[in-house]
Amino acid sequence: MKYITALVLVSLAVGCSSTEDTLSGVWTVNDPFFSATYLVEKSGRDYNGVVLAYNDGTTRYQRQGKETHYVFTNLKAHEGQYVDGISGATPKADHAARFSIQPIHPDTLAVTTYVMGRPLVETWTRKTK
Repeated sequence: MKYITALVLVSLAVGCSSTEDTLSGVWTVNDPFFSATYLVEKSGRDYNGVVLAYNDGTTRYQRQGKETHYVFTNLKAHEGQYVDGISGATPKADHAARFSIQPIHPDTLAVTTYVMGRPLVETWTRKTK
């Protein structure tokens, strides 16, 4: 009887655990000064953010074909947040500028980048289909 109870509890724990990937998907930046849309994809254990569209009034970009520009690479899941990503604007030799994401809601993220050594926090929202 103990074994059956243990088996049922383990089955419930596994069945109720969330396997949903809350970070992957298409995200838009909520900012009054520019617009951007990013695709976050899981690659192994890490996440990469691909720029789909960007417009700050002077620079415009729209992804076409296999051309890929990254907003970040190598982001790692750690204790409910995503840390240690390398900004796409950071030269590969300079790992001081880090990129991190804190989920606020399944459809909202607080994204922290560093500009001239100071944190800049953006709000991203999931783009619905």
